[in-house]
Amino acid sequence: MPQYQTWEEFSRAAEKLYLADPMKARVVLKYRHSDGNLCVKVTDDLVQWHLNYYTLRHGIAGGLET
Repeated sequence: MPQYQTWEEFSRAAEKLYLADPMKARVVLKYRHSDGNLCVKVTDDLVQWHLNYYTLRHGIAGGLET
């Protein structure tokens, strides 16, 4: 279960996981207001790949695309 230090590395790995099988990819966003922590998790239904990215930077949330 890799945890990425930079958004660029995480987004490339998440895109690769999504393109492998778009119907099985899931994304979970969790924001804790108390400490300003944003957690982004990407996984497939088989849970073979589980990618994590954590940040305390507020500006990264503006870079998320829907």
